[in-house]
Amino acid sequence: MESLLKEYCLYVDLAVEARDLVRGASNQEIAGVEELVEKTENIKITTISIRDQAGAEKMGRPVGDYITIESPPLKINDPYIKDEIIQAMEKGMQLLLKDFLQAGDTVLLVGLGNWRATADSLGPKFIEYSPISRHYHQHAPEALVQGMRPVCGISPGVLGITGMETFEVIKGIVENVKPKILVVVDALAAQNVARIGTTIQMSNTGIQPGAGVGNARHALSKEELGIPVIAIGCPTIVNASLIANQAIKKFCLDSGAMYIENKALNSIKDILAHFGGSLAVTPKEIDEVIENAARIISMGVAKSIFPGISQEQLELYAT
Repeated sequence: MESLLKEYCLYVDLAVEARDLVRGASNQEIAGVEELVEKTENIKITTISIRDQAGAEKMGRPVGDYITIESPPLKINDPYIKDEIIQAMEKGMQLLLKDFLQAGDTVLLVGLGNWRATADSLGPKFIEYSPISRHYHQHAPEALVQGMRPVCGISPGVLGITGMETFEVIKGIVENVKPKILVVVDALAAQNVARIGTTIQMSNTGIQPGAGVGNARHALSKEELGIPVIAIGCPTIVNASLIANQAIKKFCLDSGAMYIENKALNSIKDILAHFGGSLAVTPKEIDEVIENAARIISMGVAKSIFPGISQEQLELYAT
């Protein structure tokens, strides 16, 4: 798979998948990287902490903490499981937020992606379902539940629609609004179809929009924006070349045939030549996956930045 990723310039969005690639068949611990795995009734939570630059270079991502919540029922609108995932997100967000956020601090929510493309609309949907309160602080403070901080949100769209880079838009807002922290949500690309709609990743290292599909834009990070950036995502697509390669490998394993990597890659390149290898695959029920994931992520974030306020009250302030 590593050869395939290099061939098509694909970035591994999920830290758990990057870890698996680095470990390979040896399954040995990675120097400079710590891992903690927790399991509840319906979910698995993996916290990967990259402690130094050596670990960052091996993992191919910045130093920081990466929390992955995995639950096959996540894509099903089950209230019980939904609450369990929201609680796991709230707990994970507290680890990522550390002591950055104090009472009264402004939070900026950003939903990345293209609202015209269902598989890329997770970010805009996240903003739609998130409680927004900054304007109430300015114009109708009496309408707020006690303890609500100023929160604003934006879905900046994509370059092809707006003619502006996402970084340009966010940088301008940060300079004018001066939020204490930035929470960014985006659709991710996975390396396995089983992860679509079943995995949520959270990190405190920022995000590089479009990296998973080989179309990386300017990074949204603390180094670039001057404030902490919490990045959250859920896989919604898998590159077709990865699916084809996995299918060839499985066929060879099941039939006893020999898997020859360079021949497999050449065959895949021939088939996907018309798309330059950038063909992405998403399930036909992706609209339901996006809807459910957006609601869960928005409430998981809301519960962490509005502690002590009930879900019912928070939903009243959704846009």
